[in-house]
Amino acid sequence: MLYLLLILIEIISLYFISRRVVTGIYNFFYQVTKRKNLGMYIFAVLFLPGTFIHEISLFLAALFLLVPVGELHLIPRFKEEGGGMDLGSVAIAKTDPIRRFLIGVAPFMFGILIIFSLLYFVLMNRIISTVWEYALVGIVIFEVSNSMFASKKDLEGALALIIFIVFIIGVLYYVGVRVPIKINGLLFNNSAVEFYRNAALFLLIPIVIDSIVLISLKKV
Repeated sequence: MLYLLLILIEIISLYFISRRVVTGIYNFFYQVTKRKNLGMYIFAVLFLPGTFIHEISLFLAALFLLVPVGELHLIPRFKEEGGGMDLGSVAIAKTDPIRRFLIGVAPFMFGILIIFSLLYFVLMNRIISTVWEYALVGIVIFEVSNSMFASKKDLEGALALIIFIVFIIGVLYYVGVRVPIKINGLLFNNSAVEFYRNAALFLLIPIVIDSIVLISLKKV
């Protein structure tokens, strides 16, 4: 249970650090170029791999859940209203709140899978050895971890769904419904606890990388 709490704290921490890193990098390019549009383009190119993973995750999740999809854009485009830039986008048809929520969190789930799988093979199997290979792994983790969190548009209607789920869980708990012992055993057996421990360790890596980038940006 302690590891699950730690994982939750790490995810929340990574989210807020990621927001600061993304904003800091954009401001850096803007200050260097002194041109808003050029700064945005450089920023967009830097995060293009992460944007690709994010939008493809949404696209594939929608297809898997049988939700119609439209055009997929991976080339940065300036917004016609309100300024700013869309790094990427995919048109997804309106659907029920559950599938909309699952599609919205797909980039996060896919991003976590990429980070955990990559770190597992790197740290557990030691398949790389040179500084350049470790640097490449760090870049991939940086790209994915700073592009995997859902935007407000991705999570439209999610708040209502979460409140409804919490309400149902509360009602079930009040009337005496409990998690079966077998399921509880599966969630907290030795193998599961070992997985949670490794997950908590792996999540420290992107947090450390983002923290180093954030400190570097402040010094610059």
